[in-house]
Amino acid sequence: MDGTDIEIVRLLQANGRISHEQLSREVNLSRPAVHERIKRLENEGVIRSYSALVDWEAIGLPLTAFVWVRTSTRCLPAGKAILELTSKAAVVEECHRVAGEWCLLVKVRAASTLALQDLLDSIGGIEGVQNFMTTVALSEVKNPTCDVSEMRSLAAI
Repeated sequence: MDGTDIEIVRLLQANGRISHEQLSREVNLSRPAVHERIKRLENEGVIRSYSALVDWEAIGLPLTAFVWVRTSTRCLPAGKAILELTSKAAVVEECHRVAGEWCLLVKVRAASTLALQDLLDSIGGIEGVQNFMTTVALSEVKNPTCDVSEMRSLAAI
């Protein structure tokens, strides 16, 4: 990946619906050249998919929490079970296997503290879950897209 590829990825990350015409103007390449670069990035797995950024508050799930989970056995089965715990009042957005004292880090969106409590009770009831610790987020400091300086450092690798 060169600097132009990184800029294309950054622009697509910021707006997945940006046209190839607009991208070509932003990176100073022809539209066919941009199209070819995007196809290559998709084929190489750099761009895996296009998705929408959700305004969780607008859909009634304003509460964000992170749940550290420790398992007494292998963590993968528990992680898969946790991902299935979605309801109308609470959604498991992400589940990551992590190294260290805990086995899993789970990102949750909930309608209320009561909905979060119900989801935590369900997590605690999963076979193999030994214990968990929850942190409620007060606000988001950074947008979920990387900034250019982070992306440019990848080009040096």
